[in-house]
Amino acid sequence: MLESDILGIIFCFSCLIYASWHDIKSRSVTNRLWLLMIVVGVPVASYNLLIHRIPFLISLSFSLLLTSALSYLCFRLNLFGGADAKSLICISLLIPTHPSFHFLSHHFPISSSLNTGLVLFPFAISTLLNATIPALTVSFALFFYNLLNLRPEERRKNPGLLFIGYKLHVDKLTDLKHTRLIHSYEEKEGKLEKKFLFGGVEIDRGVIEELKSYAYAGKLEEEVWVTPDLPFILFITAGFVISVLYGNFLFVFV
Repeated sequence: MLESDILGIIFCFSCLIYASWHDIKSRSVTNRLWLLMIVVGVPVASYNLLIHRIPFLISLSFSLLLTSALSYLCFRLNLFGGADAKSLICISLLIPTHPSFHFLSHHFPISSSLNTGLVLFPFAISTLLNATIPALTVSFALFFYNLLNLRPEERRKNPGLLFIGYKLHVDKLTDLKHTRLIHSYEEKEGKLEKKFLFGGVEIDRGVIEELKSYAYAGKLEEEVWVTPDLPFILFITAGFVISVLYGNFLFVFV
């Protein structure tokens, strides 16, 4: 399956680069790209099924089912968007198992541990797990930013938020792009209730005006917690590269 692996890797990587570019530009990716990956993936999977029969069918079914279930769960929990879920499902179709080679892992003593992990995780799941590595760098960057810019009492009051967002004055929310509120706000019986939401709250003109009115009335602090709306497909692309080069890199820490 070496030729099939190489062609699948090149095609998937090209599609992910294209998707990352669009995600950075507009935070959206056309569904035509995922349709193209499916159109290419179905005959490739059919060919491999014809050659390798039952073992490939088991691997393909396991890859599609597990990746689809996990992607849907992450989407419903607002951990990432629909395009991210679709990209992983398409990868699970085109590359259901780890390639029969890794460019760099044989140079490292951890390769045996990593290869053990390949049996447990389909390639798309390893891609998702490996994507957390570059994503964590953003979290630590936010943490150090808050460490330098927030007062000690603020840091003690919101320790978990230090890794996912930062505080911004409500007047600076106007024309802010690719950023979401961490909390939702709702006024009940004269009191303003704040609620943490996974995935955050989209910031539009109505939300901004509402927050300003709360702040001017003294019901809300003038600064609110926001989180960057990151192009997660960029991290998936990085995770894909790590999976091709090393395998399931995080498995060594399990």
